[in-house]
Amino acid sequence: MTECIAPIEPKVSSQLPLFVEFDAPQISSDGGVLLLRQLDEQLGLTESLAACVSDGRAEHRVVHTRHEQLQQRVFQIALGWADCNDADWLRHDPLWKTVCGRTPEDTAGLSSQPTLSRFENSLSGRSLGHVLRQFERGYLDGLPRDRKTVILDIDSTDDPTHGAQQLSFFHGFFRQHMYHPLLVFDGETGELITAILRPGRAHASRGAKGVLRRLIRKIRRRCPEAQIVVRGDSGFCVPRILRELERLDEQLGGVDYLLGMAKNSRLLHHLDPTLQQARELFAQRQEKVVLFHSFHYAAGTWPHKRCMIGKAEVTVLGRNPRFVVTSLEDVDPEILYRTYCQRGECEGWIKDLKNALAADRLSCSAFRANFFRLLLHAAAYRLLCALRRAIQPHSARLGRAQSDTLRLRLLKIAAIVTQSTRRILIRLPRAHPQARLFRDLLATIPLRPAPT
Repeated sequence: MTECIAPIEPKVSSQLPLFVEFDAPQISSDGGVLLLRQLDEQLGLTESLAACVSDGRAEHRVVHTRHEQLQQRVFQIALGWADCNDADWLRHDPLWKTVCGRTPEDTAGLSSQPTLSRFENSLSGRSLGHVLRQFERGYLDGLPRDRKTVILDIDSTDDPTHGAQQLSFFHGFFRQHMYHPLLVFDGETGELITAILRPGRAHASRGAKGVLRRLIRKIRRRCPEAQIVVRGDSGFCVPRILRELERLDEQLGGVDYLLGMAKNSRLLHHLDPTLQQARELFAQRQEKVVLFHSFHYAAGTWPHKRCMIGKAEVTVLGRNPRFVVTSLEDVDPEILYRTYCQRGECEGWIKDLKNALAADRLSCSAFRANFFRLLLHAAAYRLLCALRRAIQPHSARLGRAQSDTLRLRLLKIAAIVTQSTRRILIRLPRAHPQARLFRDLLATIPLRPAPT
C-alpha cells in the first residue's frame, strides 16, 4: 500500500480550525484519464501496440499483462506523470486501476516502478520494430482514402542525455551530449506519424531516406489520388533524399518536396538582382520589403538542375536572403515559399511533445529501452491529438490548446470512485468549469470504427 502522510494544520485564516489529512482512499486527482481510456478504446492504440510486444514471462506467474502496463505508462505520460517513480503512488489510485482493467478495490494494484522499468527494458529489437510499424499503421489507418493532399513535415530535435547511456554522443552543433530523434508530422493535422531515436552524433538526415520511402509508399496505397509533399529544413536537402523523392515520384506519381537550402555564393549571385531591387524599394519606403524569384540551379553533386525559390528580404537590420528547392515548378514562387514557411508549425508540435509530455526525458541506460520510451511518449501525444479533435466541435478554442493547457483545464479533475456489487460509480465535481464539456465528450466519443 501507499505510504501514509501525516495530517497538517495549514497556517491560513478561517472561521473554524482547519486541518488537512491525506486519507481519502477512494478519491483520484486524475478524472480526465476516463476520457483518455475512451479515446484509447476508440483508436485501439495501446491494445494494438501491446500485441506487438513479445512476453517471455511464465504465464501462470503473470500479474500485470503487457496491455495493462502499456496503458498505465501511456496514460501516466499524458497526465503529466512521466517518471516511472510516480507509479509507486498511482498504482493504488482507484480510478487508475479502473481504467487499466482492474477494480477500485483490487489490492494488487497496478505495476510498480521496478516492474515498469523491467517492462521498458524487456523489448527485443524485433518487438521494437513491430511497435514502431504499428504506431505508423495507426496513423495510416485513420487517413481518409479520398484525401487530396498529405504533407509530411520532417524534422529532428535534440534530446540531452546524462550519465553513461548507450549511443549518447557529443553533437557539435547543439554543443551537448544527446540523442537525436527524427520526427515526422502530418503538416495539416499536427499528428505525429513516426518517431525514430538515433545516436547523438547522427546527422539531421540520417535514416530519413528510408523513413520517407516507407511512409510514402504506404500513404500512396492508402490514398491513391493524394498529392504527397515533403517539407523539411536544409538539414534534409541532401542529394540522396532529393534523388529518392524524385524516384518515388516517377514510380508512384504525385510526390513533391519543399526543402530549405543553405546559402552559397552561386545562389546569392542568382538572387542578387532581386536583392538589389528590394534594397531600392526599402530605401524609398523605409519598411520591410520581401520579393521572390524562381530560377534553376544545380549544385556540384546534383545530376541535373532543380527549381529554386529565392526570398529577397530587406529590413532595417539589412538583407535576409533565403532559399528553397522544390519539385513544384508551375506555382507562384511566393505561394511556394509561404507554404514552406508553414512548416514552422512543426517546431511548435515538437515543443509540445517535449515540454508538455517530457519526450526528452529518456533516462534508461539501454538505447533500445529509450527508443521504446520515445514511442510511449509518442503514443501519449497521439491520444491528446485525438482528444483535441474530439473537443473542436464543442470548443474551438480549447480544441487548439497545447497539451499542458488541455491537461490543466480538462484532465486534472477530482473524482470519487466507489465500488458496489453491481457497479463502479465515478463522481466528478459539479463546480468544475469544464463539467458540461467533459460530460459531452464522454457521451459523444464514438466506438472504434470497423476495420477497412
